[in-house]
Amino acid sequence: MNRVICVLAVFCLAVAGLSGCGPSQEERTVLKQFNQLPELIEKGGYVKEFERFEGQEEKVFIVEAQIVNEEGIAIGRLRSERVEGFGTRKPRIQWYKTPGVVEEWDWERFRGRRGDGRRGGDQQNRPAEGEAKPPANPQP
Repeated sequence: MNRVICVLAVFCLAVAGLSGCGPSQEERTVLKQFNQLPELIEKGGYVKEFERFEGQEEKVFIVEAQIVNEEGIAIGRLRSERVEGFGTRKPRIQWYKTPGVVEEWDWERFRGRRGDGRRGGDQQNRPAEGEAKPPANPQP
């Protein structure tokens, strides 16, 4: 009788322990969003699982994943961020030159996308730092 109770207790603990396993709701949401990206669909790729889904402060998650084709061969990788319950930043995607050969991130390709002060095509007409900008409509 004691043996049956012990076996049942171990079985119940195993089932209870396994019920919490698996991807979180945030991971499932991001995975679904990434696999619906037109750029991935066009190249025949999808995200099978995350290499990194790491929570940072203020419920921000760093997301990294391999992009694989239907044969399971890595054809690229992506990086992004997710704010819990809010949204996911458009991922940076790097496609491998040779499928199956993992490459390091080409950060130079992504430089200049944010924060370098570029605005449209008006850079050459811009006054130098410290100069006053001439009035738009000079009065006679």
